[in-house]
Formats: sequence, C-alpha cells, structure tokens
Amino acid sequence: MTRNGIRGFSAGVLITCAVFAFFYYVVFNNGNQTAAKSVVRQTPLTDATVTQYLTDHHRKAIDVDVYNQWMASAGAAAKKTQAKPAASSKPQQNQPVSYNLQIKSGMTPSDISAQLVNAKILPANQKVSFDQYLHNSKLDQFVQLGTFKVSSNMSIQKIAQVITNH
Repeated sequence: MTRNGIRGFSAGVLITCAVFAFFYYVVFNNGNQTAAKSVVRQTPLTDATVTQYLTDHHRKAIDVDVYNQWMASAGAAAKKTQAKPAASSKPQQNQPVSYNLQIKSGMTPSDISAQLVNAKILPANQKVSFDQYLHNSKLDQFVQLGTFKVSSNMSIQKIAQVITNH
C-alpha cells in the first residue's frame, strides 16, 4: 500500500467515526441526553443518620478525650502485663502449644501461615520464612486439604512435611 493509500484509509476511518458520532448524539439521542454518568444519591449527613448508622452496625460514638484516656489505660495495662513475667523469680517453661490446622480448598500458603501465627504455632517473624520455604522447596503445590495436628515445638520443615505428606 502506498503512502497516499494509507492517508486515504485513515481519512476514511476518521470521517466514518465523525458520522457515527453525529448520528448517535444528535439523531438517535434527540440531542438532549449527555453522556451517561453514574449518579449516587446520598442522604444528608445529620445527627439522626449518624445515630441510625451506629445503631445498625452495633457501634458507639465516643468523645476524643474518652478515647485518648482509653488508649492510655490500655497502654499502661499492656506495659504492666509485659513487666510481670520479667519480675517473677521463676523462669516460665514454654509449654508447646498444639493446634488442629484446618486447610480448606482455595487457601494459599500465606493463609496457612497466618493461621499458624494466630494459633501461636509460629512466631510472627517466621511467617514469611514459612511461605518462602514452601515456595522455594516447591511444596506449595503439594499442600493437602484436611485437618493436621501441629505444635509450636515443630520446625518449619516439619510443619511443611505434615501438611504436604512429603
């Protein structure tokens, strides 16, 4: 195709688009409808609507000062509980925690590791290590569905062996 042929084809496409646009917006649309926009009607924000929302969602509004006092007392309570084990004269023995890990269809290795961290089987700082171990060892393909008994004294490799049957 020559240069003039390409220019002619391009001009034809532009003219065709202009004709279609003209008929769409003027003839078929009667010229009185603009491009469609999604309009969301919102009720005005009033005390009544806020109160209704809070009631419907079982929530309660509190003052900023009350919230700050609550946060301060929660922080003090957390510091107090952290200080108690250090103050005791006997070292606490860490008892292994057992957990029935339930793996369902569609769960990812990240979902499994999050479940293990929530159950205190894995420390939070080992979540990524567990995910990486499954991925790097190509065991993430072999995770079995079902319920598996795991405990906190198991290594990442042992937990992976249990849930993959490898």
